[in-house]
Amino acid sequence: MKAFLKSAAFRVLAMVVVLLALGSMLAGFMPSGATPANTVISAAFSPLQSLASTVAKKLDAFALSFRSSAVLAEENAKLAEENAKLKEDLVGYAQAKEKIDLYEAFYELKKQHEDYQPVPAAVVGRAPDGGYGVFTLNRGTAQGIKVGCPVVYGQNLVGKVSACTANSSTVITLLNPELNVGAYALNSSEALFTTTDNELAAEGLCKAPGLTANSTLAANSTICTSGVTGMFPRGLIIGTVTEIANDPVNISTYAVIAPGTIISQVRDVLVITAFDGMNE
Repeated sequence: MKAFLKSAAFRVLAMVVVLLALGSMLAGFMPSGATPANTVISAAFSPLQSLASTVAKKLDAFALSFRSSAVLAEENAKLAEENAKLKEDLVGYAQAKEKIDLYEAFYELKKQHEDYQPVPAAVVGRAPDGGYGVFTLNRGTAQGIKVGCPVVYGQNLVGKVSACTANSSTVITLLNPELNVGAYALNSSEALFTTTDNELAAEGLCKAPGLTANSTLAANSTICTSGVTGMFPRGLIIGTVTEIANDPVNISTYAVIAPGTIISQVRDVLVITAFDGMNE
């Protein structure tokens, strides 16, 4: 509005208003009827009256446009608020669905293994590597968690608890070179163990090294925990073989394994605080 008051259009309008006022005053002093003076004044001010009419119409259009812009701005703000609320609801829905999927998967496992005692926990911190090797949970000894407890997502092994306080736990995952897991191939019962290295871990992969010459492992073989050490219960899914590769350093072959869940994206897990044969 301040810009309009300083514009050339406003100055022209002000001049027209002054001239029209002057014309009205002169008309008041002139005699009535079609006199030569009235004719001259009418002819002189007729263009001004036309201009004033045009300016008035444009002002009406400007006022309507100004009101429409204000209404539009208000509607846009309301739509933006509704859009933000919908996004918030969508995030909440996705998180709720993820938890439901987690519990449904573990429910199937629980039906087969009634001895499992699970504690739900959320990932609240990740290591600088992005959390594929180490992350932190919001549950600890106060909830029955202790060092060595397996951590799972549904029926998939994620890792184990390596340290804990009253209300938090540190987890080392399958993508941490410090974690070795006794395993077997589901299709052949071939005894294995899984580990990883920094290069594979960065790709979200682990491996079963030192395969024997008569190994029957192949792509798509499912690898599970053997349970022989008492560290993990038998039958948790570690992952699926993606390829058999050669190790030129040790002159041997190894299986590259994709974990059963994408560890760097896990947000909720279950910690198994007890199971038959634990630590035996």
